[in-house]
Amino acid sequence: MGIICSCCEAALPSLAESRCQRCGEPLDDPSIDLCLRCGVSVHATDRIIVLGPYRGSWGALVRIFKFEKEVAVGNWLGRQMAATLMRQQELHHFDAVTYVPMTRKDRRARGFNQAEILARVIARQLDLPLKRLLTKSRNTRLQSQLTAAQRKTNLQDAFRLLPFDCERVLLVDDIFTTGSTIEECARTLKRGGAQTVVAAAIARA
Repeated sequence: MGIICSCCEAALPSLAESRCQRCGEPLDDPSIDLCLRCGVSVHATDRIIVLGPYRGSWGALVRIFKFEKEVAVGNWLGRQMAATLMRQQELHHFDAVTYVPMTRKDRRARGFNQAEILARVIARQLDLPLKRLLTKSRNTRLQSQLTAAQRKTNLQDAFRLLPFDCERVLLVDDIFTTGSTIEECARTLKRGGAQTVVAAAIARA
């Protein structure tokens, strides 16, 4: 028996058809390709792929995975992301898959890094190497609870680069909220020599 029955899987909501081609933000005008933020700003991530909105079923599945420690649900979510990437020809030509790291303290408290589990499944499905390219050197506050000014310094120098020689990297996390964490990780990877960083997350909050 599968983790999610076929009826429930078919009922999982997707993002709006008209959305930003870089970050997935829903767009009111279907004639434009980028949202205002992506159109006027420079970003370290070249593209962000999400499966659906955090509100509702996708968010419930992520919470079951993270907080109830149902790793089988995480494995299922990873397979869904891999299938989405495989359906888009240009999105599975990577040198490696990596993930947003946690501090040792946070990892010990949870027992696992949810982004690493997702990344491992995706790498296996896409037949790509999983590489630990980043470490998190200090605790940070939740970006969603900070002002714009606080967000700029909260993640500064929080991630450290490990030696690598990958030009095209798929960066995995569980949730895309403000985008600041993924951006800081991508910025760090590009400082280390990555040419392309595509981010993948299960849900957009």
